[in-house]
Amino acid sequence: MMRTALAVLGALAVACTVATAQPGGLLFYVSFDQSYLPDYAAGPTTADAQCSITEGGGGRIGEALIARAGFTGIEPFLSPWYLTSGNIDREQGTIELWINPGEKLFDDPDDRRIYIHWWVERDRKTAPKVFRIDTKSGNLRIFEQDVADGGYSNHMQVPVAWEPGEWHHVAYTWSGGERVVYIDGAEMARSGPGRGLPTLGYFFRIGAGNWGLGYAEALVDEVRIWDRALAPDEFGGLER
Repeated sequence: MMRTALAVLGALAVACTVATAQPGGLLFYVSFDQSYLPDYAAGPTTADAQCSITEGGGGRIGEALIARAGFTGIEPFLSPWYLTSGNIDREQGTIELWINPGEKLFDDPDDRRIYIHWWVERDRKTAPKVFRIDTKSGNLRIFEQDVADGGYSNHMQVPVAWEPGEWHHVAYTWSGGERVVYIDGAEMARSGPGRGLPTLGYFFRIGAGNWGLGYAEALVDEVRIWDRALAPDEFGGLER
């Protein structure tokens, strides 16, 4: 009996340690260590891709997604995409990921390099809502857009002076209508449009835009989506 009680207490202690180390509410996680398939998904795990993963430890932790141009064909899926249902909460949450910019990340001021992209349908002409993280003219841009009329419901820009080869952590939280952008654990922008995210798309893509166009020109690693707005000390893998 005593041994049983001690075993139960030991298991509880381990569970508490795990819970402390890993905050609850994780909806989606992909490490890109073995493939583009998610390591965990609260919703469907279905994914499709024609993409490349680093070899020999080229990621922030382990391997990373190579989100750069270089494909010569016109295949429609040139970056991984995942089903949105169950893997993101419109009312509150956090998206976080690590980014290692490439040489061409800011080369073209008119070209939008996209990191995470939601479309309602696979046709940009009929997609009424979109949410994405991208860059333009040296700014990290995080915005929600109504594609039908071209208006923005939320739009934030944060100047960044990233150099190729550097890993940077980006997080975007939303809760109670308030949005916060963090870079490397520091708050960089705050906005409060007063509602949850727009209607989300059927799927979301990591590393490129719709139909696999508009590459991030970067390595992307350790993508996590949570069902609540995290504080910086809860971000996954952020060194202090």
